[in-house]
Amino acid sequence: MRHRYHTLLLLCAAAALVLAGCDQSSQKASPENANRYIITQNSSASGDAATGSFSGANAVNVPDTVDYYMQGYTVNKEYTWTVNGTSPGSADFPVKASSDQTYEWDSRNGEFITVVYGPGDPIATTSGMSASTNSIKVNASNDNINAETIDVSAAVTDNLSGQIGRFGAFSTLTSLAASSGIAEVLSQEGPSFTLFAPSEAAFAALENVPTQATDDDEDATSSVRADILKYHAIQGDSLTASDLPANDVETLLGSETVSVTADMVSQANIPATNGVIHKLNGAPLLPPTASVDFTNRTLADTSVTQGDTLTVDGVYIPESGGFVVLHDQQELQNAGAVASTVGVSEYIEGPAVANGVKVALDEDLSGDVTLGAMPHDDTNDNQTYDFTGPGGPDTPYTLDGNVVIDFGDITVESTD
Repeated sequence: MRHRYHTLLLLCAAAALVLAGCDQSSQKASPENANRYIITQNSSASGDAATGSFSGANAVNVPDTVDYYMQGYTVNKEYTWTVNGTSPGSADFPVKASSDQTYEWDSRNGEFITVVYGPGDPIATTSGMSASTNSIKVNASNDNINAETIDVSAAVTDNLSGQIGRFGAFSTLTSLAASSGIAEVLSQEGPSFTLFAPSEAAFAALENVPTQATDDDEDATSSVRADILKYHAIQGDSLTASDLPANDVETLLGSETVSVTADMVSQANIPATNGVIHKLNGAPLLPPTASVDFTNRTLADTSVTQGDTLTVDGVYIPESGGFVVLHDQQELQNAGAVASTVGVSEYIEGPAVANGVKVALDEDLSGDVTLGAMPHDDTNDNQTYDFTGPGGPDTPYTLDGNVVIDFGDITVESTD
């Protein structure tokens, strides 16, 4: 709060110079000029409040926090402050004993009031999903100074991507959404979305950051990172807190569904122009199917012999655990999954995001080859890869009826 007090002191000093100071009325030819109040406004770093005019309407871009400092300092007169028609000391006056909420305090024989607009404030600028107007007024009954009023109206001007970018608690989510292309999806104004937004603490529950490893000919939103974020978004009617619990609602990750209860949400109904955001209070939502990133690369022929390892960029494995299996694309098409296997990773305990997964090769690779990294489910829960074909144990993970697989072109260079 140092910046706030610093601002107040500067304003006091400026007013003292302009108005010849407080408690100087006996030396003034026009003593009424010594007893003034000041209403001023200061927005937070990410604020979009109107500036320049402190009377009339001021638009505040919610859910940002905007501070309105209302100051009166004099030894001769008492000023009357009202917020939405209620006065300090009344039972309805929205006062919190906290420096970052609405509060009143005395200093230098004058009275100061700071009103902070924000989603957690007792006079929040939104009521449910609808905008509201709050009015701040200052007056002195025993002089001829006209009362001054600030009317503050809430406005929602940012889409989902813009809104999460204005919250420090969503900084990791904002960064991951931008790098994976999901931010562009959530910026679309045509559809309506519901976003269950993990906080910084939620992402800390993941041991690794999901990979964003895609080739130039792949869509950025096909990555492990994008798939996990898709599982947090619903397209269609915006779900508000009153709609929770939401059971088995379809997400942007294909036909995969998610269920969210009210106790999983710490802050609900954060508005956006194209939907609504609910802040999660726990770990990120994790899909029931796998995702994998495997990119093109060039390797020396001495590094692709039996017993060598190839690295799969990243994988997400659900709760039941599993393996990453490398398949030769041509053999996969001609001879099937079992015959096309060229390597299997160690068991990966789920749910987990695993990056840089090592897969030992069962055979030599020669010439240029296309391999597919395919996550397999440990269906018999023995932590041993037992896939013997369709209908057998440890079958591949699927999404919308299709096997989850990512192909990478391996260019093998001769060392001769």
